[in-house]
Amino acid sequence: LSNTRQPPSMIWNAQSEYPGVCVFAQRMKDTIMGAHDALIAACVKSTALSNHKRKEAPFIKGDLVYLSTEN
Repeated sequence: LSNTRQPPSMIWNAQSEYPGVCVFAQRMKDTIMGAHDALIAACVKSTALSNHKRKEAPFIKGDLVYLSTEN
């Protein structure tokens, strides 16, 4: 997630004459942070699942093997 475009940080003056704007901005900030946390959790879960299914290679250092270049 670090190599994607990051939105600018949501820093604002908490002392506003329009309290509804601050409430809206805080809700938007919480929503964005929740979505970001959900994306990170999904990435961690996907990585853990992939690593769990991975088989141990039956090779040891020094073995000669053939590698396929087909995709």
